[in-house]
Amino acid sequence: MRILLRNLGYLLIISSFFRLVPIITGLYYGEDIQNFLFTFGFSLVLGVVLVLFNRLKEDNRVLTLTQGLILGALAFILLPAISMITYLPSMNYDYLNAYFEAISGFTTTGITVYNSLEELPKSLLLWRAETQWMGGIGIIIIFLFLFSRRRKGQQKVADLEEASEASMALYQAQGFGQKLEGGLRRTLAVVMAIYVGYTLLGILLLRLTGMPLYDSVAMSFTALSTGGFSVHNEFYTNGWQLTVLSIIMILGSISFIVHFKMIEGKWKDFLFSFEKNVFLVLIVVAGLLTISVTTNWTISLFELVSAFTATGYNISNFALLPPLLIFVMMLGMIIGGSSSSTSGGIKVFRIYYLIRGIGWQLKKLSSPPNAVIPLSIHGQETDEKNISNIAIFVIAYMFTLVLGIIVFLIFDFSFFDASFQMISALGTVGLQSIDVAVIHPLLKIILIISMLFGRLEIFPILILIRRIFK
Repeated sequence: MRILLRNLGYLLIISSFFRLVPIITGLYYGEDIQNFLFTFGFSLVLGVVLVLFNRLKEDNRVLTLTQGLILGALAFILLPAISMITYLPSMNYDYLNAYFEAISGFTTTGITVYNSLEELPKSLLLWRAETQWMGGIGIIIIFLFLFSRRRKGQQKVADLEEASEASMALYQAQGFGQKLEGGLRRTLAVVMAIYVGYTLLGILLLRLTGMPLYDSVAMSFTALSTGGFSVHNEFYTNGWQLTVLSIIMILGSISFIVHFKMIEGKWKDFLFSFEKNVFLVLIVVAGLLTISVTTNWTISLFELVSAFTATGYNISNFALLPPLLIFVMMLGMIIGGSSSSTSGGIKVFRIYYLIRGIGWQLKKLSSPPNAVIPLSIHGQETDEKNISNIAIFVIAYMFTLVLGIIVFLIFDFSFFDASFQMISALGTVGLQSIDVAVIHPLLKIILIISMLFGRLEIFPILILIRRIFK
């Protein structure tokens, strides 16, 4: 327990300094920043207390695999709990709504309980966007990077890989499944550099389209993190701005490891990256279907990219969209983007592996009992255990989805609204077909759990629940 609390303290200290952005913004626009100052101080002091009062023995400084997963779950529960304090005044101190908004931000979902954004302080809107930026890269990724920079004399490991499976568990709990040849420490540095670089590129491109600086920063935060929060009631209609936002969303939903291959000039590895290519092909095919059923190509294609990348920008009335487009969007929300990206959903590689696994199983069943039938994907032999793990995750994902839909149906929602909202929450997409602010508190809790499941890929939360009951 001590090691969990100590590392949770470090996370709180790191998160406190991100509040400097809304504090500076509030000072610039002459807004009240008391809540940001309070949460900054509270998070910082609580973090320092947890670190100082949970000193570790020399032989107990490395997290176990289970502890690593639990830490990831605790972080995404506690950090929004502190962040919700900033939303309370604008929500008439409705604690559930405030926590819902905070969870939606950190999990990069984007479902909101606000009916109007125009009267909200700019510092608060920017903080909403920044929480998605933090959740997209995973504040735990930043924590792991800083942890890896410690000297060997201070921490018994010089590299995160020597911190064993726990660090990989934290890394994978953020939706990152790959690492570079130089090890996890180098991977973390590369991912952070690319994430910051693309954020700055997004701000620059949006400014070139005529978008104000404030909007450019906020929208770059939420587009790259595939979060979906906006800063205005009415979404942008400028074609160039929608194009730039679409590009940023697609960049965020492609593996950062693949991006690094492109930056390094390894064009063959980049061009033939199967998950990226499958994802892009899915978007192209869906786009062609969309063009065949709608006349407003710009809006419809943007909605499609927003759904497939699990971003969730909503710029049109769903009731006016063609049924085929709605179905394709829902399918894209379930599939999601690439692993090692900011996107949600089941992930393209899992779907692809399961499809390949069907052919392998058929071949295995039709062969002699003693025949050895290896499962080879793109020239690399894959362990059967990987397919089993993927299948278990997909079953757990779909079971959670169906269970949530049933609960919504019990509360007399239509099958479309029930399924659409659950798919959106579990996929951390953020598109809304209902007014979340007025639904029953139990349904809000269901959506909160779904957002956490979707962001942490289910099992860290289940492990935490099991440990609590145990």
